[in-house]
Amino acid sequence: MAALRTFVFPCRYRDSAFLMKLSVQAGAQTNVEVSAMMGTARNKELLKSSGMSGEGFDMAGPEDLLVALRGQASRLDRAEAVLRRLLSQDSSPAAPPGEADGDAPLTIMQAERDTRGDAPRVAFLSMAGEYARYEAAQALAAGLDVVLYSDNISLQDERALKELALRRGRLLAGPGCGAAIIDGVPLAFANRVRKGSVGIAATSGTGLQEASCLLDRMGLGVSQAYGTGGRDMQDEIGGISTLTAFSRLARDSATHLIAIIAKNPGEATRRRLLDAVRRQQKPVVLLYLGASDTNMEKAAGIPIARSLTELALLAARTLAPLLDVSCVGQPDLPLPAARLPGFLRGVFSGSTLCIEAAETASRLLASPVRCNIPLPCCQLLPDGAESAGHAFLDMSAAAFTVGRAHPLMAPEHKFDRVTQELVAQNVAAVMTDIVLGCGTAPNQAALLVRSMDQAAALSHGRSRGVEVVASVCGTENDSPSRSSQLAILRQAGVRVLGSNAQAAVWAASRIARAEKRPRQGHDR
Repeated sequence: MAALRTFVFPCRYRDSAFLMKLSVQAGAQTNVEVSAMMGTARNKELLKSSGMSGEGFDMAGPEDLLVALRGQASRLDRAEAVLRRLLSQDSSPAAPPGEADGDAPLTIMQAERDTRGDAPRVAFLSMAGEYARYEAAQALAAGLDVVLYSDNISLQDERALKELALRRGRLLAGPGCGAAIIDGVPLAFANRVRKGSVGIAATSGTGLQEASCLLDRMGLGVSQAYGTGGRDMQDEIGGISTLTAFSRLARDSATHLIAIIAKNPGEATRRRLLDAVRRQQKPVVLLYLGASDTNMEKAAGIPIARSLTELALLAARTLAPLLDVSCVGQPDLPLPAARLPGFLRGVFSGSTLCIEAAETASRLLASPVRCNIPLPCCQLLPDGAESAGHAFLDMSAAAFTVGRAHPLMAPEHKFDRVTQELVAQNVAAVMTDIVLGCGTAPNQAALLVRSMDQAAALSHGRSRGVEVVASVCGTENDSPSRSSQLAILRQAGVRVLGSNAQAAVWAASRIARAEKRPRQGHDR
């Protein structure tokens, strides 16, 4: 039985990025589950629902830091010592935002006044949603673009902030925005890609990452890339940020083609975006994940991709028809001849790659495909606690991240799930992703290999017969580099494909050949 130890640090404000780093470092050094959150109402609910609430948490305010340690009782003393050491080494201010101390700017307004020269006028915000609403509004009022990495922003507040940005002629990227590349500078988890002529507007951070890395590998590169927020293309928001980003890319002389990536877009919002596409001259390629049809876009003659790989290849064929794209390959590989009877399981760092793989598999497999994300093509796994049949899991979903950092920062829980799927009965293949980028966990390939070894020990070698299929999203300029991760995976016997979509095609097509009624082709 795991023991629990909790602490309240009064008036100890820290932003979300610091708290995620603190949790990851303290947990990694002590093998104890560490959750560090500010005492907002939402965070207190999350801690309570995960069984990590403690004495004094109910009375804590949003400026108080709440910490919970859970693990073997013998390890908690060391975990507490490590936690207090890391907190004491932190040089950031102990007071909430707005109380200046020293020369470091502690407010948006102070930082804006200190900006000199031609520096990009962008505010990057990472903090609890209750603070983020106010700070984002302050930044927009100061004439800044905002990359809002925070989550737990209500739809009402998101809409209000984006309408403010629209009135001010600014762009609000996010909330929940995991990536952006602005004037060549990668923000959040974005990768180090070459400058190029493709502009990206994406409601998905990992989708933006995968597309930009594939373009980099082909030599095309990225002009600007905006992560507009996971809910932006829903009708409740109306695509405000996506339309603003699209307008900027249409006016940008360095952008020769615009790629749009959206999850679960609303029909009214799709019509508004379609009108904007028709009003400008640049070529556009489009990917709508989770959409039941794209008939109106096809009727308008817009090239429609079914995967991020196909999106990148459509861009290449449009801009440079003679470009050698063999480094990326084709979105639909020749189907392997070998049969692989059993279930396919997928474990992913984020929702976009999970959706892409689940949609790809559903086009190939005769048996139902299940996912913990609501999709037209899949049956819903309510909480992901138990996989059944062909199952795909987004490990960034709330059920897996309460009290934990995002899997891109702390992937141990994700790879524990890989181990669990490898030892499950009747599983023939497990596919997963390795997503590199700024701020992501180092050497994830080694963690995957370790999970394979753990599965082999637990199953007395039986799991070695399960095929492990993976892809690596990254570039040679990332740290670690993509090639270094590929080498580790291949040496361990992992089947590595050129992209997430190709990995899904490979794994699903092998299993489809063993089913009684394999589907023909890859059409919807």
